[in-house]
Amino acid sequence: MKAILVTGLLLCITAPTLHAIEQEHARDDKSTIQSPDKNKTSSTNDQIEVKTDRFSNVTTVTLKPQAVLDKPDHIITMGIETKLGEKKFSDWEREMVNAYATFESQSKGPVDFGDEEIHYIINGQPLSIGKADFSVDPYPSIGGNLKPGFGIRKFTVKLFDRRALEQFSKASHIEMRLGPIETTLSNTFVATLRKYATQVLAQHKIVKERTQ
Repeated sequence: MKAILVTGLLLCITAPTLHAIEQEHARDDKSTIQSPDKNKTSSTNDQIEVKTDRFSNVTTVTLKPQAVLDKPDHIITMGIETKLGEKKFSDWEREMVNAYATFESQSKGPVDFGDEEIHYIINGQPLSIGKADFSVDPYPSIGGNLKPGFGIRKFTVKLFDRRALEQFSKASHIEMRLGPIETTLSNTFVATLRKYATQVLAQHKIVKERTQ
């Protein structure tokens, strides 16, 4: 009888311990499955993404498309992608920051872009980035890129250099003109663009220190 009581007591003590060990192993297995060695990705907000590729060590800072113009019959958006840490061959190249802005126009009918020149006034200071040279999407309805009710999609890619990013990083008020179309960017867009430019310049500094 005494032996039976001792055995029962040992079982009572051992069972919770074994259960705890099993739970710990289960957590470890789950962690191993859910957390493989991936590229490092972070977001400063839901519109800006910073991602570093673990193979090339290149950091990409992305601004999701933002509304530049939002009218019932015409929409223009702008998104930006900047790659930092790509192989450079000179100190001069390493100082460069190239942010590629994609402008997309969607409209219900033809739009006259005039000379297609893109100009900004940032805090009262001008910034010109040249001609847009829009390309027409021949199959706008394929891929779900076209807004319902719209029939024409055009796009172009323009370069923002370091000087432009420095202006954007201090912006509190931005006006923009594309050909004859003039618009004032919303306060929300200005704040997001300012944060994006600041993030790119900060990441560029980090990458430079890492590669020296």
